[in-house]
Amino acid sequence: MSTDAHLQAETVVVAGLLSVYVIAWLVRRLRRTRPGFNIGPQLVVGVGLRWLAIAGISSTGLQQSLRGGDENVFLAWAHVLADNRFGHGYYPHGHYPLHTVIFALQFKFGDFSEGALRLTQVGLATIGVVLILAAVHDLAGARSARFAAWVLAIEPASIFFNSALHKEPVMLFATGLVVFGGTKMWRRLDLSGILLMAIGGFMAVKTRPYAGWFLISAGALVILHASLRRMDKPLRAMPLVYAVIIAGFVAAPAVVQVTSKKSLTTLQQSQNANAESAGKVGNNLALERVDYSTRGKVFANLPKRVLDVLVRPYPWQVSNPSQQLGAVGSLFALTVLLLLIGAVWKRRGEVLALSGPILYPMVFLLMAYALSAGNAGTGFRYRTHIIVLGIAMLMALREGVVPQTVPEPERSDSRAPAQPGQRLAAVQ
Repeated sequence: MSTDAHLQAETVVVAGLLSVYVIAWLVRRLRRTRPGFNIGPQLVVGVGLRWLAIAGISSTGLQQSLRGGDENVFLAWAHVLADNRFGHGYYPHGHYPLHTVIFALQFKFGDFSEGALRLTQVGLATIGVVLILAAVHDLAGARSARFAAWVLAIEPASIFFNSALHKEPVMLFATGLVVFGGTKMWRRLDLSGILLMAIGGFMAVKTRPYAGWFLISAGALVILHASLRRMDKPLRAMPLVYAVIIAGFVAAPAVVQVTSKKSLTTLQQSQNANAESAGKVGNNLALERVDYSTRGKVFANLPKRVLDVLVRPYPWQVSNPSQQLGAVGSLFALTVLLLLIGAVWKRRGEVLALSGPILYPMVFLLMAYALSAGNAGTGFRYRTHIIVLGIAMLMALREGVVPQTVPEPERSDSRAPAQPGQRLAAVQ
């Protein structure tokens, strides 16, 4: 083995061991307050499948055709960044996307190989999944979390995209922080959840800005809704309600600016460029252009693109090995969506109470990606985030129990014990 090959192998081992250690530490930490949070076997299978996918794709010679050209651009940016001093492109003053900063740090301090970078990406994505599974546990119990962990471990599109040298793993990590933090707020107004959501929102904005702001907006609504649900704790709930309302007023001018004619013109140009990248209509990845030139047209045409992101490309639309593999992911995604629709219908009237911290981020990310996606290939990649949250929401709806608040009984003597069955049920 040459010296270069030996060094590359060492970086792969280091990246793999570090990822496993961090994931194991996180699971142990979460289990301290969640004794039934036993997802070890699922994580072993999930991470193992993703590592095998990395090795398999690299050995087939299909790396370039399957991975696409964006990875080369991001790696080039990371190499440029790694050659700079801190403060020149790095945060807090940098302008490069967060995922390229992560690549650059690995180049700068460890001279990591491409394979090692992919293992790190799998680790970041898996941490996000673990946080989402912890949220499912808190909302619907240990059995739901374990079952969701099995489904997420074998989800075909995630097996591929979790190792991509792209934005998806970091965005999944950020989403996991927002969902987990939102669940802490949802159940007991735990203010540490706001910090987790803020970190997740920052990561998302620095990785994919438009989606990050949508994710932050979803987090704000989770905080507002959670506060309104817990008016039994007015000293904690009311300041949060006022804080969200004030933040909304402060952000209103920015929202107006983002939806101004100039901004919508830029959005339309991006939409046109993305649509053109797939070729003419008739190409299996091409989508019809939608008109986002005014606020009214955004509201009118967004549902069409939402549907495109959820169902396109259709499983029978294949023309190369990449799309043939993608058809498996499309079938899986469509199955999850159908099951989710059925669960929503069955638990109608209880959906928000059971899955609010998952539902809000999922809907807002779906809208963000529907505004951005101009072809079915990009939409397929974006859809992986929606499906991960959809699986989590499905499990929360299937087994979650809407908590009921029972008024505390009046006592003639404060020292007298409560009668059997008289208790104050905690609102989850």
